[in-house]
Amino acid sequence: MSMTENSKTRVRVLSLRLFSSSVVQVLMFLVFGCSGPTLGGQTIGIKLVNGRTGRPIANTCVNVWVGHERKDAMAIPTDKNCIAWLRLTDKDDGININNRWKGCGEFGVIDPVVKYDYSLRINAGYALCQVHGSDYSWLAITDFSMKQAVQQGIVTTNTCGKATASPKPGEVTIFVRPLTWWEKMKQ
Repeated sequence: MSMTENSKTRVRVLSLRLFSSSVVQVLMFLVFGCSGPTLGGQTIGIKLVNGRTGRPIANTCVNVWVGHERKDAMAIPTDKNCIAWLRLTDKDDGININNRWKGCGEFGVIDPVVKYDYSLRINAGYALCQVHGSDYSWLAITDFSMKQAVQQGIVTTNTCGKATASPKPGEVTIFVRPLTWWEKMKQ
């Protein structure tokens, strides 16, 4: 059974439509699928690493301020992987800092969702492994760029030992060390 010229034309048109439809689907996937999650799906993980040993510090709370308007810190506990998580949103109605957890004190919160801002300030109950002056206090608050944290990741310097880390998008790694007896007494 041979195909007529009319049948051959229909098959070519159908093949061309299927091909162009597939090309459009692939292009849509590349444009929308590879552009990454929306801001609502972004997270920032904050990891405290002992600068002497290179081990993450477990069972601790990290004080976090997003932007400069908020007076009180959110005290976020680290999870089983020693990371304190902060989820970001670009919508006012998506903010949620009401999952209180007293394990980190009065301002303790689990799984906070905050509005994206340019500034991310962090403090933890450890001495920072960074170069600092004689007026340094372990209570100092370190200011980071939220944009850099989300896009590239941040790793602080380590003057306490030889441990290193590589920046990963969505992660802030801060090298710290436990406070000495004298540092605890001074503050």
